[in-house]
Amino acid sequence: MNSNLLKTQIAYQIRRQFKVKTYERLNLIVSFIIAPLLAFLSAFIFRSDIDLVQNQAYPNFLFFMLISGIFFGLIGSVFEIIKDRSTVQRERLGGVSLFGYYVSKYFVLTFFGFIQTILYNIIGMVFLHIPLALVAFNSFVMLLTVIISISFGLFISSLTRSTLIASNLIPILIIPQILLGGLIPYANMDKSIYLWETNYDTAPPIARIIPVKYAYEAIITGNVAFTGGNNEINDQISQIVDYLQDNQFMSIDTQSYVSYLKCPFCSKTWFYDILILIGYITVTFILGYIIFYRRIFNG
Repeated sequence: MNSNLLKTQIAYQIRRQFKVKTYERLNLIVSFIIAPLLAFLSAFIFRSDIDLVQNQAYPNFLFFMLISGIFFGLIGSVFEIIKDRSTVQRERLGGVSLFGYYVSKYFVLTFFGFIQTILYNIIGMVFLHIPLALVAFNSFVMLLTVIISISFGLFISSLTRSTLIASNLIPILIIPQILLGGLIPYANMDKSIYLWETNYDTAPPIARIIPVKYAYEAIITGNVAFTGGNNEINDQISQIVDYLQDNQFMSIDTQSYVSYLKCPFCSKTWFYDILILIGYITVTFILGYIIFYRRIFNG
């Protein structure tokens, strides 16, 4: 298939997926209500002080914002391929591009995930008095977690044949993110998760495959970076950053890996973590499409 025909197919599929989503108005309305509702609940619970600098629960709000992003992406995507599989198999025989279908599904889900992300962060900004610069950065990191979970959701939807199985897999994907995402100190967990003693001073190997771990570190260090330093953010975040610098949290070396790029922010922890998150998006997208392609051809 030539590039012009592929572009036409993708554009057609995007329009089609938008029509399908907007036709399901009740589901759309519910998804747009859930985002600000969860944001209000989180902001209300984690507002120990109306002044952001004095709000000791603000890091908890950031963490559960990322978990909400994982939830939004999975719920929106985990059933998409399952419900369309028979239709796509028929249309493939008529020359419909499988890649165009998959990309369009990914794009449309990301668009609606972006709206949910904005709604969530606007509520957080209003109730927690978060500066606009932090709102923009928090929204960006949250959107990355939404896109990653969309990739996981489409992967699961391509892999399984039943909505029941897909539903049962959602907690398996979300609960480890909560347990190993970094909010709970790894030092408080059973030592067996470190596998061997030389890992005791770093993040456990099992935690290093958790996307929220990198998103949480990025959002914590980024909040300090985009407020001019520790003096302008609350003490709780400052303590977490000190914990990071002692290699007790994520064990990211901010002076290596990407510092050779010779740009002013390439040695920043949040920048390195964002690169990792983009890597997750790329790998999961490719794996998801491969599984989807094989499933459609093999029935």
